[in-house]
Amino acid sequence: MLNPKTLITLLVLLLPTSLHALSPEIRLADEAQEQRAMNLFLQVRCLVCAGQVIESSNTEFSSEMRKLIRKKISDGKNDEKIKAELVTEFGEDILSEPRTGAVSWVFLWCLPFLFGIIVPRLIR
Repeated sequence: MLNPKTLITLLVLLLPTSLHALSPEIRLADEAQEQRAMNLFLQVRCLVCAGQVIESSNTEFSSEMRKLIRKKISDGKNDEKIKAELVTEFGEDILSEPRTGAVSWVFLWCLPFLFGIIVPRLIR
């Protein structure tokens, strides 16, 4: 059995974290907008966590990012515009799936073939 002093100390230590866990986020009133927000939460990474998306992260950064995305949606911005603004502010690492353009496809598909042709000729 714990003495009262120890019990009070444990309650004081655990109280701030339990209060934070009980503070729900304010959801968007429009269900379609909230669904868009939830989809974006799965596409945006927490920069504090190790590769975790903000949808499942409990960090303060992720909480602020969820609020920011909901605000941008309620302001009428589309998903691509929101992601572009996030990339501008935080860099490509903010997206869970980085954007791929024509240059990326050239590097991914053509360079291995070029190396397969060039490197054997250099070795001879």
